[in-house]
Amino acid sequence: MGKIISRDELLAALHEKFGEDVFVCLEDDAAREAKTALGKALELWGFDPQTGRIKRGDGKFHAGEVVRHFGGYNAFAIREEPNLEPPTDGSPFVIGHVIVDVNPRGFVRVRDGKGLIGPIRELKPSSVSKGELAPDHATPAGFFQANCQRIVGHIAVYRNDVEFPDAEGETPEQ
Repeated sequence: MGKIISRDELLAALHEKFGEDVFVCLEDDAAREAKTALGKALELWGFDPQTGRIKRGDGKFHAGEVVRHFGGYNAFAIREEPNLEPPTDGSPFVIGHVIVDVNPRGFVRVRDGKGLIGPIRELKPSSVSKGELAPDHATPAGFFQANCQRIVGHIAVYRNDVEFPDAEGETPEQ
């Protein structure tokens, strides 16, 4: 590890070199140039020295930052849906939904998805940004946190009784 500087020192150096409003793109040059040419520069991932967050320019999906952990130490945290404000009434901060489609024969609908390290089987997950959410009138069966040590926010779980071919699902044991 080389010289260690503070975020304030980095911000001062960036301001001196590039001006007050700077966002450090973390994507490769080809992606940066392509998105900028298409008018999609806000979809670029980068470091925002003003907030200390790694995020997309439009704030969608998630952001990462170092925060003070409840246990008294610093930790890297993922803020799902950073554009949403957590509720102030003590209710869960819902950043996504999982909809569990169940047919009359007890099969749960699953689909193939893509994870960071390869293919996955999944239910019907969605972030608020992605938009495949349960209807507004639906009541969650419960809430869970994917990793409460690192990810801020709850996922609401909804049961949806619906007819579909057994071949589109698996038994809960599977």
